[in-house]
Amino acid sequence: MKVQHALVGLTVALVLGTVTAAHAAGPPYTVAVGGSTTGMQAITFTSSGAVTFAIKNNAGTVVNMNCTEISGTGTVMKGVGVNPIASITSTTWTGCRFPWFGALNVIQNVSSNIAGTGATATAGTSDSVTGHFGNVNFGWVAASSPASCSFTVSGKLDMAFNEATQQILINETGYSGDAVLPNVGPCAGQVQAGNPFDMVAKLNVSTGGAGAINLS
Repeated sequence: MKVQHALVGLTVALVLGTVTAAHAAGPPYTVAVGGSTTGMQAITFTSSGAVTFAIKNNAGTVVNMNCTEISGTGTVMKGVGVNPIASITSTTWTGCRFPWFGALNVIQNVSSNIAGTGATATAGTSDSVTGHFGNVNFGWVAASSPASCSFTVSGKLDMAFNEATQQILINETGYSGDAVLPNVGPCAGQVQAGNPFDMVAKLNVSTGGAGAINLS
């Protein structure tokens, strides 16, 4: 009887494990927009609240270059077995400033992507799925004197996609080195090549009335 009970317990555990796996998925995902899982969906996004951007230089000093707003466009890839789940093809950065050089112009050099890493995607509509804002490559140039300061930032940024609010929450903190400055112009020696950077921003995503984005 003890053996039978053990087998029953093992069977129940396996069944429960199967049910759990079926209800919480990791990458790749089934990606739907408004219930549709076919084709691609154009999206736009605009930040809300503060956009913080900071570089830690060789001396350990944190140089803040915060912006007032980020907006952009991209495409969600709908379907089964999808990851990355979206591409970001253009961005507009407003109000970015370098303490020593004033206003900065920011140029997106290549398309970025949104890729999930979290195993929390369910059929529900309130999941928060972690991931990366990847293939980041942006050029920053002093608006008043481009020759005096310019640098490139590249790498990937930690983020999460919140299904309930339809927001991308970028939260790259701790100067991990996932995102760095590979190329730096003069910049009065305030930042150097290889310096890590942090970024925190909340991006509100719109499908233009096509419906909510859902990962499962």
